[in-house]
Amino acid sequence: MIDVTIDLEVLSDSPVSVGAGGSAGTLADKVIVRDGRGRPLIPGSQVKGRARHAAEAIAATLGLGVPQYFGDETDTVIRRIFGSPQHRAPLHFANVIADVGDQTKIEPQWLSQLRPSVAINRRRGTADDERLLLQETALRGMRFIARPAIVGTLPDLGHAALLWAALRAVDRWGGAKSRGLGWATTNVRVIVNGQEQNAAVLTEALRDLVRRGGA
Repeated sequence: MIDVTIDLEVLSDSPVSVGAGGSAGTLADKVIVRDGRGRPLIPGSQVKGRARHAAEAIAATLGLGVPQYFGDETDTVIRRIFGSPQHRAPLHFANVIADVGDQTKIEPQWLSQLRPSVAINRRRGTADDERLLLQETALRGMRFIARPAIVGTLPDLGHAALLWAALRAVDRWGGAKSRGLGWATTNVRVIVNGQEQNAAVLTEALRDLVRRGGA
């Protein structure tokens, strides 16, 4: 087993909208989730979900086994990294929070904007009457950071390399992707047993994992 720490930096190329549900007394019909200081964030649960989805796609492409359905307890690289209903995940995923510098007082309007949109009638494929919505988004160009974002243990460097590749492949965060929201560049820093791992080492470790058939 190895100790793994992963730092994440997400630089938004378009506004990010991670909905908190409801309007919280604002003009928005849907507001974004924030931390206790009012900073927009990407929840750790979404980091885990997006990373798992990307990891399953990569693993399947490389011929590695992946779970066939929710609750599949087959021993796969995906279960070893992300856990399953019967096996606790060996990693903890933290929130990735917008970098606002040293500001002690944060006004929500400094860090977000309202975007108008319309509700689409799925049956007719046209805009519904009187259904103009205001959606809150974090500002374009905002940088979200977590150091660390992921901590825990994994069987070996190959598993860490698969997670690294998956995180690098995530280029959309939040919701409303069909409206052009959430495009971002994700930078990943992997530290194993206290030593930072470069791209060449991680790439070779992933190749070795494939040669071993995910074992």
